[in-house]
Amino acid sequence: MRFLYTLVTFVCAAAVNAADSQTVRGDIAQLSTLLDSLAADVKLVRPGSGGIAQALQVEVDSVDIHKCLLKSYDDAKASPAFGFSSLIVGLDFIQLQPKVKKTLEDVTAQKESLGELGLVVLSSLYQLKQDTDRFGEAAIEKLGTLEKAIAPAIIKKIDESFNDAIVAYGGKAT
Repeated sequence: MRFLYTLVTFVCAAAVNAADSQTVRGDIAQLSTLLDSLAADVKLVRPGSGGIAQALQVEVDSVDIHKCLLKSYDDAKASPAFGFSSLIVGLDFIQLQPKVKKTLEDVTAQKESLGELGLVVLSSLYQLKQDTDRFGEAAIEKLGTLEKAIAPAIIKKIDESFNDAIVAYGGKAT
């Protein structure tokens, strides 16, 4: 009977471990989807009063990404070490990086169309960069040794993309 309890405990612990890395993977997938929405919506922005609705939708998308990043940070902090799932989580981050770069390039390309809302976009860029850095740091803590060694280079590329967009909107790189 004791063997059965021990076995059940190990199975439950393994399931919880997998669920936590899976939760973070789900968060990354959700971020990817939200970035797709932002990229699509920012391309619809037109200069002047005719583009106000689309410009506001871009801000709604930014708030959604902000909320997702906050949840992702909490999930990563609450998660135990990813263990064998580290490679998969690391690959998810690798796949996310070019999407972040492309989306921020799309946002930058619409600077003129966003006009005076550029200040709002700039503040959103600062906030999303901070959120992304926090999530990245929390996730890196949970990665395996190999993935932990590679992850800072990916985070650096994401930071560079944010800094490029921030500078384009008149801000200072951080």
